[in-house]
Amino acid sequence: MLKKRLIFSLLYSEGYFLQSRNFNLQKVGNIDWLKNNYNFKNISPYIDELIVLDVSRKDRNKAVFLQNVLEISKLCFVPITVGGGIKSLDDAKYYLNNASDKILINSAFHLEPKLVDEISKVFGEQSIVVGIDLKKINDDYSIYINNGNKRIEKELKETFEDLEKRSFGELFINSIDRDGTGNGLDYEMLNLIPNTFKRPIIISGGTGNYQHVLEGFKKNNFNAISTANLLNFIGDGLTKMRNKLIENKINFPFWDYTKL
Repeated sequence: MLKKRLIFSLLYSEGYFLQSRNFNLQKVGNIDWLKNNYNFKNISPYIDELIVLDVSRKDRNKAVFLQNVLEISKLCFVPITVGGGIKSLDDAKYYLNNASDKILINSAFHLEPKLVDEISKVFGEQSIVVGIDLKKINDDYSIYINNGNKRIEKELKETFEDLEKRSFGELFINSIDRDGTGNGLDYEMLNLIPNTFKRPIIISGGTGNYQHVLEGFKKNNFNAISTANLLNFIGDGLTKMRNKLIENKINFPFWDYTKL
């Protein structure tokens, strides 16, 4: 059985890290604020991975974003996934060769699914996370791309049939409706995933406290939880949450950072 993973996600835009609620973004602080309020060297033993997403609504400055990721990576000894605006093999090379262990591809997959196969041939399927952002309207879920601004016409069933054919490592499934609300995860989304789907699943959107995470990890139909709530877990919040989860016998990997 795969061990559970706790993933911390950072949202970045134009020099600032952000808090998001239903994909509406609010500036929190720059890289200096982040380093002052999240001592990544100390919290690295308490998270399993870090995701950093460039959610800029305007033209992205990849070089400045990369520099911010590199600043974080100097202090954070866990695998880093980078996403946002990855639309080509060259984009993938830029991040995988310079800053990240994995990349997250969202909108580009839904517009050109073969892109993940192209990247996989160069870097391997373990380097690719495919993202799906879901919104629930009248009891039906739809996929949205471009930072939640555009609904795609393809049916979910067709999307998952296509996913089964593609070469990638993990699926990141996110609730736009729960995003940043702190009201708990939307487990109904998982019912959309066919039983034949065997890749690891990361669920995101709505995590506001330790209890939400514990409740989620007691379920067996996904592998990891991602939280992007910068304000709820400030300081030692992630450390305390991890320790409580371990006390409740959540099956986490163990990292011995004393040997670094």
